[in-house]
Amino acid sequence: MLLTNRLFERQPPSREAKSIYIFCEGAKREYQYFKYFREMDSRINVEVYRLHPHENNSPLGLLEIAKNCIIPTEKNPTPKYKFQENDEVWIILDVDKDKAETRKPQVKELRRFCNENNDWEVLQSNPCFEVWLHYHQFEERQEFQGDDSCTNWKGFVNSSFEGGFDSRRHPILIKSAIKNANGNFQSENDEPKKGCTEVFKLGESVMSILKEKIEKVLAEIEE
Repeated sequence: MLLTNRLFERQPPSREAKSIYIFCEGAKREYQYFKYFREMDSRINVEVYRLHPHENNSPLGLLEIAKNCIIPTEKNPTPKYKFQENDEVWIILDVDKDKAETRKPQVKELRRFCNENNDWEVLQSNPCFEVWLHYHQFEERQEFQGDDSCTNWKGFVNSSFEGGFDSRRHPILIKSAIKNANGNFQSENDEPKKGCTEVFKLGESVMSILKEKIEKVLAEIEE
């Protein structure tokens, strides 16, 4: 059985801790997944913004939420998070198709903003976050066609993991997820192809600090 993060040795907060601020379209699954890493090590502080149902989770809506939480202004001199040097902001999106194609211009503008601001990144999964979860256990790229592909992905991931993907246990497999997602990654027109995800880039940032601790737990699991 996979271990939970409760079995990691907790340490007091570090003044030199690096903070990673994550803003996601999804209000539940993404939040639960990244929450796993929050208390793992004092050298990293993972803050996942908890999106409320009434908030605008469009690409530019998320950008405005992130800016309000991170960037001090005259009207908002003390934002929710205290962003410091070497901290990172990640905005995570699905590749949702809309008939009017209103999302594409928004994603383009979001990417432009992140390209112009150091330590801000936008990541997409095609068609949904479950693509990233899939790669925690499987090397091969999977693809579903049609308007219900997101629904198919959710059902596929839940049936592929024993008991369904459990965010209290399975994120420990992030090292495999990075390798598998990176190895299968392809993009077209500035977005991932179906069955691909950019979330491995955030995984690499997390692993750059937590690698030793995660590998130690994985070794204990294999014994």
